[in-house]
Amino acid sequence: MITFLVPFFAFLAIILIILLFYGVWTHFFSTLNKAKKERLQAIHNAVHLGGQSLSITQTPLGDSALETWLRSRSGAFGKLENLIRRANSRLTAGRLMSLMLALFMVVVASGFLLHQTNPLILLLLAAAIAGTPLLWLLRQASQRRKAFEDKLPEALDYISRALRAGQSLTSAMGSVGKEFPDPIGGEFKTVFDEISFGISFKEAIGQLAERVQSNDLSFFVISLMIQHETGGNLTELLDGLAKTIRERFKLRGKVRTLSSEGRMSAMVLGSMPFVFIAILMLINPGYISMLWTTPQGHTLLLIASGLMAVGLVVLNQITRIKV
Repeated sequence: MITFLVPFFAFLAIILIILLFYGVWTHFFSTLNKAKKERLQAIHNAVHLGGQSLSITQTPLGDSALETWLRSRSGAFGKLENLIRRANSRLTAGRLMSLMLALFMVVVASGFLLHQTNPLILLLLAAAIAGTPLLWLLRQASQRRKAFEDKLPEALDYISRALRAGQSLTSAMGSVGKEFPDPIGGEFKTVFDEISFGISFKEAIGQLAERVQSNDLSFFVISLMIQHETGGNLTELLDGLAKTIRERFKLRGKVRTLSSEGRMSAMVLGSMPFVFIAILMLINPGYISMLWTTPQGHTLLLIASGLMAVGLVVLNQITRIKV
């Protein structure tokens, strides 16, 4: 039974590792994200007072000396903390790294206790399982961003109506924080609290865009920046932005419907090898068992798993059309 699970675990390990590297590349090294972060960083630097920021959210309290040292020396550690904030997780970057290291050591130790003879598969599986907390955080951050974007047009309409009723922009954001559910309500409440504590308006909304990292929200933040500098009718600006975001939602739904066939093809192609392995195990177990009982079979499994993983990622990119 254990030898039968070897190809499945090998494929699962390679899939998780490729997804891990792909997620890290998309969120940390993508050119689009890099340009957006540079724009937000420029806004952040513009509102510093004498080189000292007034933010109360940039430096967490109660950090260990190691976390403080890593934050000052490693940019990747800061990006990991930003990911945790976007996922709204109670973990800290130090605890996350400790958890990943513990998972890696547990899998390696379990492999040696079970006399796993292939160290490459063992290391791949250990790295894949150790990376699952990071993949979970990436998924949580993506779901939180999507939930924020779904409610953003309604929040913009609410702010526009509040401005027409005579409220200020800051108090309108505070009302959004009270009336709307999390995550959009919590994020706008954070902006309102930061402004109330004395942080400048530009810095507060710049940090909002940095926490959520949504293209639609970036449009809103940049529009407020321009309006704050040049003036203009803010209610018309918000109404037009809400309409544009809704049209993007409609177009995104149409694209998802048209690409559903490609996504289904990826699911079918990805499941076919496992179906064939199960059929051959029932018909001729000795024939298929050569894949996980011989060194040559292990090599073929690793190559096939890697090619399948790359193919699934390519199919996913073909069917994912950005709007």
